[in-house]
Amino acid sequence: MQGISPRFQMFFLSVALAAMAFMPMRSLLAQQESPDAGFIAPKPKKAKVEQKTDLGAPSAYDTQGIVAQAFKMKNPLQMVSPLAPKRDGDGHDDIAWDPDNPEKPKGIIFFGVQW
Repeated sequence: MQGISPRFQMFFLSVALAAMAFMPMRSLLAQQESPDAGFIAPKPKKAKVEQKTDLGAPSAYDTQGIVAQAFKMKNPLQMVSPLAPKRDGDGHDDIAWDPDNPEKPKGIIFFGVQW
């Protein structure tokens, strides 16, 4: 460093000292290998859904018929099966009877509302 001015030597020395002062902080300022390396996503909380069934409350209307019965059943194909269990009904509730002759069926109730 013989031909270099003392002013430049002082500048070079101050830059070198400043660079050495920031050397220990280099690991703190460096980026992570993977941006998500330290991040753990929280598990979503499952909300408990309470099903309230109040079977004892009177309703303002009553639905009846084949369509209403099919929506209430777990397996609606049991409605056409002759081997269906007795708890699924016998089909007499879905038949409209003649008021003059109660033994004679008049038609089939597909969907009806009674209030």
